Amino acid sequence: MKKTAVILIAIVMLSACSRVREELIQTYPNGNPMLVFLVKGDKKDPTRVGERMYYENGQLQFEKHFSGRPEQPTGTWNYFFDNGQLFATADFSTRHDYGSNWKFYNRNGGNYYDGKLDSVYVTDLGMFGTPSTVVFCSGIHQDVIQFYSNYTVRSTERLTDGMRSGRVFFYFPNGNPQVEAHFVKGLEEGPYIVYRENGIPYYQGNYTEGKRTGIWEFYDEKGNLTRTIDYSESK
Repeated sequence: MKKTAVILIAIVMLSACSRVREELIQTYPNGNPMLVFLVKGDKKDPTRVGERMYYENGQLQFEKHFSGRPEQPTGTWNYFFDNGQLFATADFSTRHDYGSNWKFYNRNGGNYYDGKLDSVYVTDLGMFGTPSTVVFCSGIHQDVIQFYSNYTVRSTERLTDGMRSGRVFFYFPNGNPQVEAHFVKGLEEGPYIVYRENGIPYYQGNYTEGKRTGIWEFYDEKGNLTRTIDYSESK
């Protein structure tokens, strides 16, 4: 009888240790969960097997999976927009530092990149392991997009044969443009505009072969022209 009781206790303890439970790590000011770890094992020394980050509105932002000790990324990681729509998925079972088999979607559920692609890969992960720098490859072109942690666009640029070409944009977290530039074979060429966060231009001018040329205009917080600088060759 005692032996049976001991076995039952051992089974219960083993079941409790193997059961996955949530561990709240951080909350928002409104009390909603921000970061939750999925753990199992001894409560004094638990093993993290998953991680969930939430938006302040309660919507899931991403879900990750881990295995072993020390904890190693594994399985499929999923990332979501604040409207619940899937933003990206990646395979971390191959132990690649930045994941593999990445797929990206827009807020409406369609493919993020319109056009034929040869490959897609991530070259940098942000503070919370979200895709920060993504490269979409098509022929000799590489479209590089950087994202903030909530998946809004931070910057966009195109590389042709490894050099910047065409328009380059940087954005503030609120989505307003921060910098608009044009490049030809890696050098600034044409209009260049820098904005304030409220959308009002800060200054603008033109580049020729990577050098400022002509008259550059500077504006105050209300958009009024305050001064000009002439970069023309004749000056």
